[in-house]
Amino acid sequence: MTRLLEYLHHQRVACKRLFFILLVLIPLLDFTVKRPEAHFFGDRIPCFWSLFGLAVCLMMIFVWKWLAHVWLERDETYYDC
Repeated sequence: MTRLLEYLHHQRVACKRLFFILLVLIPLLDFTVKRPEAHFFGDRIPCFWSLFGLAVCLMMIFVWKWLAHVWLERDETYYDC
């Protein structure tokens, strides 16, 4: 396991490129899938759930980062006695 992680660390640029390629290819494969009867409005739109998941993930990142700044961030002199 350690050797695998070291190898991936040395090949991080190639891994990053691979993941970005997969990030593009997986939603594109959605156009080739035969769709059964749609139960939700998003089932009729190709790539809807992939884009919905990406949008919600990005929204959660920004919201939680904002909340962390509002609730957790303290002044530099907060702990001074």
